[in-house]
Amino acid sequence: MRVYIGIDDTDSKHSMCTTYVGAVVMKRAESLGARRADYPWLVRLNPNCPFKTRGNAAVCIPLDLEPPRFEEVWDTVVETVMELADTGRGADPGVVAFDAETRSHLHEFYLKAVRELVDLEETVELCESNSLDYWAVGESRGLIGAVAAVGAIEETLTTYELLAYRSKVMWGKERLVDPESVKEMDRMFGQLTFDNYDYEKDEVRVTPHTPCPVLLGIRGLNPDVLPYALSTLKLGEPIEFYEVFRTNQATDLHYVTCDIGSIRPLTSVVIRGRVVRSPTVTQGGHVFFEVSDGSGRVVVAVYEPTGEIRRVVSKLVLSDEVVVFGSVKEKPEGLTVNLEKLKVLRLADLIVERAPRCPHCRKSMKSVGKGKGYRCRRCGFYGPDLNKVSVKVGREIVEGFYEVAVSARRHIVRPLSLHEQDAAEHL
Repeated sequence: MRVYIGIDDTDSKHSMCTTYVGAVVMKRAESLGARRADYPWLVRLNPNCPFKTRGNAAVCIPLDLEPPRFEEVWDTVVETVMELADTGRGADPGVVAFDAETRSHLHEFYLKAVRELVDLEETVELCESNSLDYWAVGESRGLIGAVAAVGAIEETLTTYELLAYRSKVMWGKERLVDPESVKEMDRMFGQLTFDNYDYEKDEVRVTPHTPCPVLLGIRGLNPDVLPYALSTLKLGEPIEFYEVFRTNQATDLHYVTCDIGSIRPLTSVVIRGRVVRSPTVTQGGHVFFEVSDGSGRVVVAVYEPTGEIRRVVSKLVLSDEVVVFGSVKEKPEGLTVNLEKLKVLRLADLIVERAPRCPHCRKSMKSVGKGKGYRCRRCGFYGPDLNKVSVKVGREIVEGFYEVAVSARRHIVRPLSLHEQDAAEHL
């Protein structure tokens, strides 16, 4: 029989990682005679979920096993989660098991968990009526991610991540990964891996910044390439083991295209509109502008950590047509879309008022005073009736796609480099 085991919420802000728990579960299940039916799945859910620990990831372990062995495998899975989960410090783990037939009824639930917030009562009802078994502690919120991971639509699991785990004695200590070797790996495998290094901020991106068992993670498009990429890195500490996960990362699956009038908080949207309030830059370097599509208007926020995209946004002008990709947040002043990607569809003409040019020597003239005309600074010509003239000037940005810095990008957002690869494959 084929069994899909979902696990979620085993970590806290202090320790553990659900992928580590899933990888250990996979090993122990195999030691009992179960066989891998696929890579383990790393499934990213709604990145705006207020209950998430970090990246809001759950895992699913697809296994083939003999029916009589299910109870033994299930008991081992639960025991492993009980052993490793950081319960008591914020983790409320949940574990579920579904067979292949009932799993197919969970696809809608999966998409909902990626794009919205899911009710716990609905989740428990699904488990009670369809699962082979389920288990949870605490508030049982881990069941939501566990069920969603099991219900993942396989066609959406199009990328991979190799996660290398640390020896336990190194947990919580500084990660010893040579930055130059990460750059070299990126040069060698950059066509098949992504988000290895943030060159804009000169920062390694394969290492997390949390006290968890993960040493590093390499994301890519081909699972066979990832171990070779890992072998090129210079590490100052041993790897306990690594596991390759199949993922829905870098897919843009969380976005819903909608009009501004229908956006809701804690969702991720794609909206098309015109700039109706010019960008303003705050003292902290954040940029805010406003767009409208006829159904409503909304503020778009571009925060300082997003990097160079703020310069682009600051050059937008009224009537520019744009597509905004981002997450919707509830602010005291109303809904705000936190920008993740921007597509400039059409740049409006930029008209500015300038002093007239001298009719004799063509040099810019100088105002004599309000309502008193202009005088040429070179030849002295005086025009008492001259006024400022409207001039169309060139724009400092061009139409096209822009994205936040690698270090500010959420796991589920698709990098523009992969957009370009998608386009090339369809030429």
